[in-house]
Order: sequence, then structure tokens, then C-alpha cells
Amino acid sequence: LANSLGLMKSYKATGCGYGLEVIAEKGEQKSSGFESCSRRFFSDLKPATEVARKAAGDALDMLDPKPVKTQKAAVILTPDIAYALLGGLIQAINGERVLQGASFLGKKMGQRIASEIITIIDDGTLKKGMASSPFDGEGVPTQKRTIVENGVLKGFLYNTYAASRAGVKSTGNATRSGFDSLPGIGPHNFYIVAGKTTPDEIIAATEIGLLVKEVTGYGINPVNGNFSGGAAGLWIEKGKIAFPVKGITIAGTAEEMLNGIDLLGNDLDLSRSLTAPTLRIKSLQIGGE
Repeated sequence: LANSLGLMKSYKATGCGYGLEVIAEKGEQKSSGFESCSRRFFSDLKPATEVARKAAGDALDMLDPKPVKTQKAAVILTPDIAYALLGGLIQAINGERVLQGASFLGKKMGQRIASEIITIIDDGTLKKGMASSPFDGEGVPTQKRTIVENGVLKGFLYNTYAASRAGVKSTGNATRSGFDSLPGIGPHNFYIVAGKTTPDEIIAATEIGLLVKEVTGYGINPVNGNFSGGAAGLWIEKGKIAFPVKGITIAGTAEEMLNGIDLLGNDLDLSRSLTAPTLRIKSLQIGGE
């Protein structure tokens, strides 16, 4: 990376990964499962049998689905699904969007925006992190920053240009899709800090709810904070998995979702650049029959 200010920097990085999709069949039914693994070093990759077993289990779990009625119930997001929650937050804490007035968090600095058990980190220095680097797309050193601390919004993401307009320093979050592209803004290793509860304990603590396994068209609108989308997963009754459900919807607001998180799992996987542990939202609108 070089610029007109005399900057001349470079670094080397490695990465590898693989994924697979399986199809489970039962009579006329078909159900799919997908799993992948990415790491900085080949020696750190999960065994193929472990990844295949997870994909096969997900496919088998969704056979013989049953309908559920429209209702409000607890919603559990697995790490595979929680990224959708983080994706909307990333856009909302983009410093350029904040300057444009196009973020529902734009005027929330220093205010509580989530449950007090939620702390969110952006770390460009994480060892073996898939999005770690010594500097960003403009040569600014990366750092570990707390974006949300115990539910309180502590910071936005900036590149040099947006930071200058906002009267602050760059946070080292400039991104580039190539050497000829203009700098954008994006996170590094962005994650919700893990809790102490196991995923099985979260399920056992849920009287009625949905364990989300798939989402379609799902995400938080960064401007107004609304969200909705299709979903499929496993229905929970009296703390146990009862049956799979498909063709349902989940809807609400970011405020409702973030402040409604009441349980955090201990299963955070920091090998992913955008990740969260299993988490439970105590009540969301589920659209069924």
C-alpha cells in the first residue's frame, strides 16, 4: 500500500477453507444442510468428518416439519444465524451512514441500545483472526475496540475521510475491494462476547420458542432498525426440541431484539470474522398459520 504522503507498507497473509452441502431424503421430502470451515492455517482446519457430521445433522433435523400458529415466543439464534443480527449493526455503526443521517444508531452514542449482557468488539489485531491485519486500507494501524459495552454504544467505525468530516480520528476501518477502489468502511473481527451458558442449557431454559436454523431475506434495516424475514428451525416445548418448522417469518425492531437478549451461550467461535455465540431473545413475533 502506497500513497502520496510517503506511506509504503505491505504484509503477508494466508487463508484456507472448505465447505460442503448435503441432502437428506425421506420419501418425497428433501432437506439440505451446509457447513464450512475457514482458518488462517491449514493445520487449524476442522476434520472433514466433523464438518460433514454437522451438515448432515442439520439436514436430518429439518425432515417432517409441522406448522405453528402465529404468536410471540422466545427465539434462539445459533452462531450460524446470529451473523444476520451483526450485519445490520455493522451498517448502523458505519461512520459515513451516521454522517448522512442514515443510521438508527446515529444519535445513540453513550446510550443503552442493547441488553446489559451484550458487549460487542471489533478487533483487527486478533491472533489468527480471518479479518486481522496490521493496518487498514489506508495504512492506518488496526486496533481492538469496544463498540458496545454492557449494552451501551461506545463507538462508530471510520475511515480517514469520514473521520475528518466527523471531527474524530480514523478508527482503522478503511476497506478496499482492490487497489483501484475508493476506501469504504467495514469491520475487522466483529463479535459479541460470549456468555457462560451452554447452548443445551439455553434450550432447556426455554418453555416455548424457536431455535432458528435458516433465514431468508433477513436483516436489520440500518436506517430505521426494522427487521423481518423468512425462517426455519426447531420448535421448542418445555425445554426440549419438539419438531422442525418451515415457512415461518420473524419480525420486529432492532431495539426489541437487542434489548430482549437475555441469555448468551459459551460457544463463540473466533475463527469467523463476523460471529456471535448462541443467544436467546425472550420474545419476538413469529408468523405461522
